[in-house]
Formats: sequence, structure tokens, C-alpha cells
Amino acid sequence: MYQYLLLLNTDKEKEFFEKIYNRYRHEMYYASYKILKNSSDAEDIVHETFLTLTENLDKMMDNPPHKNWNYILTIVKNKSYNLYKKKKLEAEKGLRRSEQNQIFVEELDVRMAKIEQRELLLKLLKQMRKPYQDVLLLQYYHELDVMEIAEILSKTPDNVRHISMRAKRKLQSMLEEYGYFE
Repeated sequence: MYQYLLLLNTDKEKEFFEKIYNRYRHEMYYASYKILKNSSDAEDIVHETFLTLTENLDKMMDNPPHKNWNYILTIVKNKSYNLYKKKKLEAEKGLRRSEQNQIFVEELDVRMAKIEQRELLLKLLKQMRKPYQDVLLLQYYHELDVMEIAEILSKTPDNVRHISMRAKRKLQSMLEEYGYFE
């Protein structure tokens, strides 16, 4: 914590930062760990988040605690998801190198169709309302289960399941408009 305090100028900022640090560091770690499933990566995210907070402390000092926690949690999640995506891409690159022969065997038109379908799905997801979009992205792109999604979105697991069902129905009707279902 002392390394962060050295980055701050006033005693008021230092006192406020200490409160934030002591109150939220464990929750920050837990939130990051739930996404990354790796202890050292979660610790790195918490560290990066605290560095970000030292730069933006003036924006937080007059806010109520719940607003500060939402701000902190948003930073932690975004940094965690970015790292998750980065590691996933690195793993896929390694996988791609080892399986290049198989990839080139697949016909070009099949690969193009898959790319077009993926792009269409992402386009349709972006058109959906926020809770539908969030649940489907977390469920299928980030491969989180209902309990994890409920925790991240601060909803009950039943609520997440209902949102998921409605989102899938909505996505199916949107795909029907594009001629993918009859």
C-alpha cells in the first residue's frame, strides 16, 4: 500500500486511498479471480487498478461508497476481461501454429461462412438491449456460468437464467429475419 501512497499528494487523498484499499482490495481480487481463474493474474489486475485509482482519486472523493465500488468494479472487470482476451488470443496463436495444416485443409467457403455468421452474431448482439447483450456475451464469449454472471451483474441466478432465455429468443427472431431459421 505504501507504494501507492507515495503517488498521492495530500494527506486527504492518502487517507481516502487507505480506506479504499483496506475496504475493497479483497473484493477486487475476488472479482478478478472469478474472471481470470489465476491468482497471480488477479493480483496484477488489483495492482493495476490501484494505480489507475491513484490517478483518478479526485473524481471519487466526494462520491458515496456504492458509487465508488461500482467505479472500482468496472475498472477491475474491464482490465480482467482485457487480460483474459489477450491470454486467450496468445493461446489461440500457439494453437494455430501447431494446427496450421488442419486449418488450411478446411475449405475457404466454409471458413468464410463461419466468419460471416460470427460477424452477424456480434452485430445482432450489439443491437440488443444491455442486459441481454451482457448475459449472452458473458455466457458464450467469456464462457462464464450462471452463478458467475449473476455475481458480476449483481443479479440473482434465476434472473440471469430468465434474461438468458429471453435474449436467446430475441436473437433467434433476429436471425429468422436474416433467413437463418424457418
